[in-house]
Amino acid sequence: MKNAGILVGVLLILMSLNLPVYAQIALDDNIPAATVLGTKDFVTNTNYASPSDSTFSEPTGAAIDPTTGKLFIADRDNRRILRFSATAKLLTGATAEGVLGQPDFVTRTRNTGGLSASTTNDPNGLFVDANGTLWVADMTNNRVLRFNNASSLANFSPADGVLGQPDFVTNTAGVTAGKMNTPTSVFVDANGTLWVADRANNRVLRFDNAATKPNGAPADGVLGQTDFVTNTNGLTASAMDTPWGVFVDNGGRLWVADRKNNRVLRFDNASAKSNGAPADGVIGEPDFTTSVFNKTRGGLGEPRGVAVDGLGRLYVVDEGNTRVMVYSYTNSLTNGPNASNVIGQSDFTSDLSSPITASSLNYPVSIFIENAANNIWIPDTYNHRVLRYFVAPLPVELVSFSANIKSNKVELLWSTATELNNAGFAIEKKTNDTWNQIGYVKGNGTTTAQHNYSFFDNASAGKYQYRLKQIDQDGSYEYSNAIEVLVGLGVQDYKLSQNYPNPFNPATTITFAMQNTEQVSVIVYNALGQEAATLFDGIANANQLYSLTFNAVNLSSGVYYYTLHSASRNEVMKMVLMK
Repeated sequence: MKNAGILVGVLLILMSLNLPVYAQIALDDNIPAATVLGTKDFVTNTNYASPSDSTFSEPTGAAIDPTTGKLFIADRDNRRILRFSATAKLLTGATAEGVLGQPDFVTRTRNTGGLSASTTNDPNGLFVDANGTLWVADMTNNRVLRFNNASSLANFSPADGVLGQPDFVTNTAGVTAGKMNTPTSVFVDANGTLWVADRANNRVLRFDNAATKPNGAPADGVLGQTDFVTNTNGLTASAMDTPWGVFVDNGGRLWVADRKNNRVLRFDNASAKSNGAPADGVIGEPDFTTSVFNKTRGGLGEPRGVAVDGLGRLYVVDEGNTRVMVYSYTNSLTNGPNASNVIGQSDFTSDLSSPITASSLNYPVSIFIENAANNIWIPDTYNHRVLRYFVAPLPVELVSFSANIKSNKVELLWSTATELNNAGFAIEKKTNDTWNQIGYVKGNGTTTAQHNYSFFDNASAGKYQYRLKQIDQDGSYEYSNAIEVLVGLGVQDYKLSQNYPNPFNPATTITFAMQNTEQVSVIVYNALGQEAATLFDGIANANQLYSLTFNAVNLSSGVYYYTLHSASRNEVMKMVLMK
């Protein structure tokens, strides 16, 4: 491409994230929780067999309603789902405002649970979709329940729909497209597709447009089995053994916690996969035919929960090792990677569950990431509590970092949305596997205004990496992600540009180009992950510049994200609508 203002070289985001390099969140090993629900402090472990509005007996699932901020907890052994207000959920020992599955806060149908539209039996995984609909994996009733407008439901309200069973009074297990056998977790992606970990059938079911399906409707797709009537376990890229957790990230990748195989499987472009399609990647094992229980930085032991945060980090609830493993930069992970951080243990080789503290875990089985508030929610099952971890943003919010190639000069460009005590940026360049500082640009201290920065580097033909070292006034620092630039090598440019202008009102322009001709979608989402607009959905020709206009005249001010998705690339950028 020769267009003015467009790169003539190649810009690759090496550490590709579901969100770009802005707003990085610091995550340390063994971080302590900020608050706890289910108990009054961090050192109490009581199994509350006599239920109340502020106690749990083996909580297993947590989910936030993105439309209200309310928190839902699956209190499994009490056969109920508790609902906490957006304010109460942040307070240690808070009381719930509502209950589903039981007529009140003190009733407990413990031994048999219930089989009706208003009762549950071992509710396990939860998810609230973009419309405020609550989905419940009602495990030993072999079904998934749907509660519309869950945040406003009265106590003991009946479910509005059921999948896995033909009606609300049947709970027989089965292996067909319309039956389930002990489903453990649920997830609804941005397209309204419901994914269900159908544990005892060793498969993951896909229900397209799930909220519109009638009771007992058959699934539209299956992974882990070649068809809907087979449920054998296995150890290949196409087979599973007791899948427990499911999650679909912003790039359309399905992550499956394949518990008994001690691994997590990754399916790229999952909604388009044919039945029984093989996984594209594996975590916890070096390949698709190994299944070893490991207590190491690269291994797993019976993982159950899985989630990806807004920065593209993968969280795996490694129940057998009493910990949560965190993997950075999931877009570029190879098979069998090492974790970058661990929660619940002081290192990667311990699996202690006592003494009970703000940092310890005992039988964690799921996790929920509340990106909008920087909260991580972990049901700590055998400690009968739910922990909330608050992970504060770093002081400088970097909204873009890119490069232009002009003859033998590399122009580095970056922008900040906010700065706190920012002394400046050291520019570092990597050559021969060594990072060296090549320049320094002064920052703007503390400011809430957007600032744009640039730096020129003379470079001969070759491949280089650049990164920013943001330095606070007290000397502390953080690194940006690295970008790779090819200079003078005759390679065509392909990138998703930062929108211009940014911030904008009400319209802005986004450009992109592809190295290969392929199917591409460019979609805009709001901060809650709800789709705001589809800007492009079709075949993009190689080496052609596409210029897209996003008009937000009917949308409210705030942060929006735009994504480019194709078979070869997944990129996400941030923009700000300011009216």
